[in-house]
Amino acid sequence: MASPEQPSQHHSREQVVEAFRKFPEQGITNPDDLDLDDPEVIEANRLLDAWDAEQKKIAFEAGTTEADLGYALDRSTILLDAGFSDPDYLDEVANDWLRDNDLQKAQEAGLSEMSAKIQAKIDEINSKLPDEYKI
Repeated sequence: MASPEQPSQHHSREQVVEAFRKFPEQGITNPDDLDLDDPEVIEANRLLDAWDAEQKKIAFEAGTTEADLGYALDRSTILLDAGFSDPDYLDEVANDWLRDNDLQKAQEAGLSEMSAKIQAKIDEINSKLPDEYKI
């Protein structure tokens, strides 16, 4: 019997990753290159939007900077985990979204564990970048 506080339709991050994984396997390395009229892309985006709304609500209800940053990290990296690997996209995620936004917020809030987690993800992404992208 399902507990009453569970939403009737829960979407896991892994479901979203799996829905998008087929596109990099087909040679699409940047999510900006997805065909938004493709039924598989439409379905993957529907799953992403549903998961995103659920996670955003959870973070909001938690009401902490740490919850907000955890959500932002998961959201920012979900398509990377699906295999998108275009260097421009990787650079944008690591050095614009994560470093310039989330890492700075975590450091300003004194959240050393979250800062370390975000920095580790930045380092992981940057290790996949060609030398000309490295800061």
